[in-house]
Amino acid sequence: MKIESNPPPTSLVKPTQSKPAKSAKTEANEPAQSKVEVKSAGQMRDKMSHWFMRAGIFSQASMNAETDFSKSVAKHQFVKAQRKMRNLERILNLAMEYSLEQGSKEDIDPDWFFSFVDMAEDINSPAMQELWGKIFAVEIGHPGTFSLKTLQILKNLTHKDAKILKLAVGLGARKKTEHGMKILIGYKQKPSLLSIFKIPQIHQLNLASYGLAYPDLLSLMDLGLIYTSEIETSELSTDSRSQYRIGQETFHLSPRRRGLSLQYYKFTTTGYELSKLVHSKAKSHYLEELKSMFSDDFEVT
Repeated sequence: MKIESNPPPTSLVKPTQSKPAKSAKTEANEPAQSKVEVKSAGQMRDKMSHWFMRAGIFSQASMNAETDFSKSVAKHQFVKAQRKMRNLERILNLAMEYSLEQGSKEDIDPDWFFSFVDMAEDINSPAMQELWGKIFAVEIGHPGTFSLKTLQILKNLTHKDAKILKLAVGLGARKKTEHGMKILIGYKQKPSLLSIFKIPQIHQLNLASYGLAYPDLLSLMDLGLIYTSEIETSELSTDSRSQYRIGQETFHLSPRRRGLSLQYYKFTTTGYELSKLVHSKAKSHYLEELKSMFSDDFEVT
C-alpha cells in the first residue's frame, strides 16, 4: 500500500518560482493593507532574530557566507555560558539582599548546592530569579528546608504559574497543631438517621469569585503543588474547637450539630514548601464570606 503524506499548509510552503515583477502602475495602486502586512512580517522576523541572537545564534542573512562554522559554534557557546553566569550572579546578589536571622550552624549539603546551581543557571526571568535567591538565603540559614524535588518543580514553574500560586497562598489556611496548608471551600451536612434518604447538604464557596478559577486549580494540580481532588474530613465532634489562620487573622470553628465535615484542597509537601516563599495578603472578602457561610452551622469566633 502506498502511503501519501499530506502537503504542508500553504502558509508554510516556500514558493518554487518567483512572482512576476510588478509594474510601477501596479505598485502605485497596491492597497495600503499589503504594505502594513509586509512591515509586520519584517517586525516579526526582527523579533525572531533578536531572541536567537541572545542565544548566540545568527541568521544567514546577518552572517558572512565565509564565516567559519567553528567560530559560530564558539560564539554560541560563549553567549550561552555568559547568560548562565549572569543568571547565577543575579541570584546570588538577590540572596545576599535578604536579612535573615542566624539559624542552624549546620552547613548545606554539597549535593544540594551543586544541583541548585545546575538548575538556577537556566532561570532567566527576574521574578523567578528572586524566588531562587530567596530559596538559597533560607537554605543557608536552615539547611534541609527545600528538597531537590521542590527545586525541580520550581525550575519548571513559569511566571504565570507563580502568580497562580500566589493567589492560592492568599486563600490558604493553616490549622493549629497541623503541618501544612489547605484552602477551605465549605462543608457538608450529612443526613440524620430520621432523614437517611435525603441528599447531604453541601455548602461551598466558588473560588473563581476570589481570582482562583478551576483551570488555575488544575494547573496547580498538574505541577504537583496541591492534591488532585477535594478532601473531606471525617465527621467533626461537637466538642471540637479548631483554630485556623488565614493571612494574619485567626478564627475558631466549633460545630453546633453532628454530621458536619469540612471540605478543602490541600497543598502537597512541595506546594507548602514553596508557599513559604510567597508573600500574599489574605483576601478579606473571601475570609468574610467563608466565616459567614460557616456561621450557619458552626460557632465562629
